[in-house]
Amino acid sequence: MPILDRRDVQKEDLAPGVERWAIVDGDQGAESLSVGDVWLAPGGSAATHFHPTEEAMVILEGELEAILGDDVITVTEGQIVLAPAGVKHGFTNRSGSSARVMAIFPTARMERTLVD
Repeated sequence: MPILDRRDVQKEDLAPGVERWAIVDGDQGAESLSVGDVWLAPGGSAATHFHPTEEAMVILEGELEAILGDDVITVTEGQIVLAPAGVKHGFTNRSGSSARVMAIFPTARMERTLVD
């Protein structure tokens, strides 16, 4: 059983103030799972996008404005945003504190299509 460590994964800058670590995916040996750890600085925004698979996003820290389809909702620590396959979604951190999201996909190769 592999033990994975976020410190061993190189971060990816998705946008100004938005960083992502691919902590579980095919590169780490997973066959049908991807998990990303996403950090958003105050004012940071993860671009609106969609995936060919569903995605569960667990809010680990902070408060975010979430876009899900045509809805805009404020979400906070402990809440989970479930985006069905093909439904646009994204986040903006309008708070004065950083936020963290755990993004979970049922595939070892996450695909993303930007909307804006």
